[in-house]
Amino acid sequence: MQLAHHSRAGGSVLVWTMLVMVILSLLAVEVLRAVSGRFQVGVQAATWQEALLGAESGVDLAVVELRKSLYPAPNGAWQDWTTVPGNGVLSHGLTTVPNAGLAGSPMNIEVNVDAPAQLKDPATGWQYYRIRTLGSLPLSGPPRVSYNKEDNRLRKLTLLNQRFIDGLFTSETNDAHAARRIEAIIRPLGSFDQAIMSVGVLDLNNQNIVIDSYDSRDPLKSTNALYPYNDRNADGTLKRQENGNIATNGSILDAGGAHVYGDVSTNSGTATGVANVTGEQRTDFYQDPIPIGAPTWTSINPAPSTVTNNTTLTASATKGAASSRYVLRAIDLSGPQTLTLAGNANGSQTYIEIYVTGDISLTGNAQLTVAPGVSATIYFKGDVDIAGNGLVNTNNQPGDLLFYGIQPDTGQNPYVKLGGNGAITAAVYAPGHDVTVNGGGSDGHVFGSAVGKTVTMTGVTNLHYDEALSSGGLINNYKIVSWFEDTR
Repeated sequence: MQLAHHSRAGGSVLVWTMLVMVILSLLAVEVLRAVSGRFQVGVQAATWQEALLGAESGVDLAVVELRKSLYPAPNGAWQDWTTVPGNGVLSHGLTTVPNAGLAGSPMNIEVNVDAPAQLKDPATGWQYYRIRTLGSLPLSGPPRVSYNKEDNRLRKLTLLNQRFIDGLFTSETNDAHAARRIEAIIRPLGSFDQAIMSVGVLDLNNQNIVIDSYDSRDPLKSTNALYPYNDRNADGTLKRQENGNIATNGSILDAGGAHVYGDVSTNSGTATGVANVTGEQRTDFYQDPIPIGAPTWTSINPAPSTVTNNTTLTASATKGAASSRYVLRAIDLSGPQTLTLAGNANGSQTYIEIYVTGDISLTGNAQLTVAPGVSATIYFKGDVDIAGNGLVNTNNQPGDLLFYGIQPDTGQNPYVKLGGNGAITAAVYAPGHDVTVNGGGSDGHVFGSAVGKTVTMTGVTNLHYDEALSSGGLINNYKIVSWFEDTR
């Protein structure tokens, strides 16, 4: 009897043990199911976000190539891409990046860049670009997503189907993956996007300096396409504008108490003398100016080769015509001598381009005169020293007299000095030159823009930035103006 009693007790313990083990096993399975499900959802959500980062990186990769294309050749732009993008031409790039954060899952970044004809600015001829990118990563685990049906719809995880079937991308497969697609429109920026921009020190060392802006294209922001001074519109608003922005890539900007009607920006630096600044004061500015390469014209007007006395160079009605392209060793004038850039007698639009391989020097009463209707572009390799009554731009439009400094050789420190007794109407882009602007007389006015390695303004100078310059001259950069995620 005692043995039977012990057998029944042992059996009961065994049954209870088995029941407890089954219950614990069921609990473990349920916990594992819940945890693994949430873990899988977390991994898929992280993959979903990583795919977006990949697509965004694709936009950056394309912008880098666009910027490379602005540098003097050879610049390596579009190397390892399928083609150079153009109208009707699609450039395609595919990059695979190991993703350590997701167990080494490879991230595919596909980029397509084209230049649709409808995205060309008819006023400037500048081409806008369209960038379409796809970021995709494989998904591990079973094809389940969130427990929330609406969340599933919101995130649109591509499990076993290709979402984008227009043939634009090739990296999507029928395996489980997350894919996100972005489209961006890129706008070109001109060399003269600021009133003053300096790579290094920007110094306005006289308290009487005034920097403001106007827009020669807009009758509400100019008077007969000229700087309006204190003119007002019918509603009483001043025509002159407050977009005379000044900036430096460096950390030192001395506004010198100047009256700056615009923003003042540095690169993690300190701006001093800014009591009279009307706009924002920022420390997050950086814009890498594109160096200018020497012109590589295949055909030019061979005479003259140097200007040392009264000389006339003739512009052409055809932009880029060989007859109106000149390569000069130097321009060296003094006294009453004049270099005239002549156009048509009726003042109709003409163009001229000059490349000076040496120095430009206009001293005393020497002049460089831009005749009516002439649009002049002057490239220079050496120093520029213009004083006296040196620049006479009869069009009174800074966009009709553009100076571009060729990137100097290593060890060279060229300069640009613009001064004189009269108004200066011109724009200077010379990121490898030290630029000094000294307005004429006791109340000097400079109409235009200045970009230099360093920029210094001295004397009693008023710089009036023509906002029309921002859409003229050479392209210096690209900017994203439209961005959206394609959620089809």
